[in-house]
Amino acid sequence: MYRTRVQSRSSGRPTRDDVARQANISGATVSRVLSGRLDLSISPDTRAKVLEAAKELGYIPNSAARALTSGKTGIVGFWVSLEYSRYRAHVLDYMRTLLRGTDVAMAVSDVDEEYNFLHTFDRALRVPVDGIIAFDNSASISAFAREYDRLAPSIPFVSMGAYWSELKSYVGVDLRQGADRAMQHLLDLGHKQIAYVAPWTSDLIDSGPRYDAYENAMAQAGLPLRTVAIERVTFQHVKVAMIELVRTKSLPKALLCMNDETAIWSAQALSDQGVKIGQDIAIVGFDGIDETAACPVPITTVRQPIEEMCSEAWRILKAQMADSSAPPQQVVLVPTLVVRESTRGTSAD
Repeated sequence: MYRTRVQSRSSGRPTRDDVARQANISGATVSRVLSGRLDLSISPDTRAKVLEAAKELGYIPNSAARALTSGKTGIVGFWVSLEYSRYRAHVLDYMRTLLRGTDVAMAVSDVDEEYNFLHTFDRALRVPVDGIIAFDNSASISAFAREYDRLAPSIPFVSMGAYWSELKSYVGVDLRQGADRAMQHLLDLGHKQIAYVAPWTSDLIDSGPRYDAYENAMAQAGLPLRTVAIERVTFQHVKVAMIELVRTKSLPKALLCMNDETAIWSAQALSDQGVKIGQDIAIVGFDGIDETAACPVPITTVRQPIEEMCSEAWRILKAQMADSSAPPQQVVLVPTLVVRESTRGTSAD
């Protein structure tokens, strides 16, 4: 007669049963604690015992098993362009901070890159998630929202930032209003030679809320348009463009830069050429990153409401994850013009 030998699980990966024995608490209670259930009346002492036992044993939750039993993965997808910018880094960091106090993990995907090159969402949707927040993905957000019912009808979806889809929930930032205020500020100072600075490799060179505000304000004032095209948003590329403006004596009296990095680097490059920022030239940036306040001449900027935007998007997504029948929620925030020394000392052309 053959007998099957069953090995003790204690010699392998620790299980929830091992945690229950270590803590001397029922397996059902341990399961509830380790699954992150906060809606059940479990005493703080009991939770502490379970978590301490899990830590001592080196227990690692089996996310696949948890997903099978609960239907939840404990993962939220965060879709954002991974082409680096300080503004995106600030947004990503704040979203990470919001999720740090929860049991939810964040999976970051560059959907714009996939959509622009492959016109699919296959790679991003390979990651099993309980919900998706899409940040500033211009073309891909609209495309995904149109195909949502076919691609991911059971996954709550919220877009946020300057680009959003009105087909689903969103927390939009009305960058056009911010840009309008920036242009009005420059015109109120009496400037007539105002140039718009953006990379020629981007569609922002002649479209989008920033350029539209610039074009409209200049047309209303009867002033000629002028674009300073850089190849990419890097210090070296911005520096080349600014040196050329000084060399050819074609420096305008004010620059409306497509983001704060462009504004900071323009100010640095021009200062190196002896141009006095805030006196010889006015400079305005966009996004409101902290670094604009730390420049030798602090930069005027259109500050986007990062904390409120992220908090609202997470609030809406949580509600939809808790109740799939919840109606879409749509919020529009307005950025703030922060006036600093880079424009305060300038006067009319």
